[in-house]
Amino acid sequence: MKERIKVYLYNKTIKEIDMSDFSYLSEDIFSERGDIIKVILPEGVEVIGDNAFENCANLEEVICPKSLKKIGAEAFADCIKLHKVEFGPDVLVDASAFKGCYNI
Repeated sequence: MKERIKVYLYNKTIKEIDMSDFSYLSEDIFSERGDIIKVILPEGVEVIGDNAFENCANLEEVICPKSLKKIGAEAFADCIKLHKVEFGPDVLVDASAFKGCYNI
């Protein structure tokens, strides 16, 4: 079975998202979602697009795969509770990717 994006929600449920192409998470795909607290991205994700998780006020943790190559502009901007993001040392991270994240 194909891996899926795992999104843990504020109400303690887990939602698995199946996309035809995991390599690029498009701009604004999860932005403004106040119910997301944790995200686990599967192998194959290479780019987190601009503003992909912007203003997810309750997002606390993101686990990225080894395949990740780039985190776009303001990808996690204003995720004020974000305190843990795991990604490899060779990932290109835009200078504004974590703008407004006070715990990173």
